[in-house]
Amino acid sequence: MKLALDDTYMNVIRFGSESETVIIISGVSLTGLGGQGEAVAEAYQLFSAQYSVYLFERKKALKEGYRVEDMAEDISRAMELLHLDSAFVYGVSQGGMIAQVLAIRYPEKVKKLVLCSTMSRPTETMKRVGKTWLELAGKQDVVALNRNFFQVVYSAAFLESVKNLLPSLEKVGSAEDCARFCILVKALLNFDVYVQLEQIKCPVLVIGDKRDQKIGVDGSYEIIEKLGCPSYIYDQYSHAVYDEAPDIKRKIIQFLSDSL
Repeated sequence: MKLALDDTYMNVIRFGSESETVIIISGVSLTGLGGQGEAVAEAYQLFSAQYSVYLFERKKALKEGYRVEDMAEDISRAMELLHLDSAFVYGVSQGGMIAQVLAIRYPEKVKKLVLCSTMSRPTETMKRVGKTWLELAGKQDVVALNRNFFQVVYSAAFLESVKNLLPSLEKVGSAEDCARFCILVKALLNFDVYVQLEQIKCPVLVIGDKRDQKIGVDGSYEIIEKLGCPSYIYDQYSHAVYDEAPDIKRKIIQFLSDSL
């Protein structure tokens, strides 16, 4: 669905039918998730069997200076518009950053929090990757940007398995997409809630991968140390461990199913 917010809209994918709600907040991408509802629902079949699931991304039209904190406010308003008083929240990458702000500012809206491939403040790896992405997006070099994005986000094994699709995927994106992408990347680089992490009072699970080439695993370790929360740290995928690890959804469901 296209959920109206301000003078634009937010893409929301909804599936499942159970009474308990899980909100998934996606990470940064060049073209967004429009038209991918069926694919997302299929990927999260394990979730839809037990939960009513909503996947949120960022508003379509963004203004310069848009921050992660603004994104969290948008998620809060979206929840209100959809009559979602509270939910389990699962945030990946930038979605995990948004989820941290949501849990800090609106603790009553977050029952449990799953943070995957994310950080509470910019890591050196993220600064380096972000600089490259801003340069490529600023030049509107869509092919080079997509190629770098895929190499940083996914493991070599995964890229090998989809190598026949990559030439066409690398060409997807417009000048408007590049401008929007720059705003999102700048928000990543200006994000910092490290000193506020202790304000998160709900149960938290952190998931990361030691081979994360976008953020690095340091971002996960900082959150784990600060909150003293349970974690799963893989060592064979990359940033997109949330898509690649075959057991990750079962681990998340087990965490969500445990008694509060």
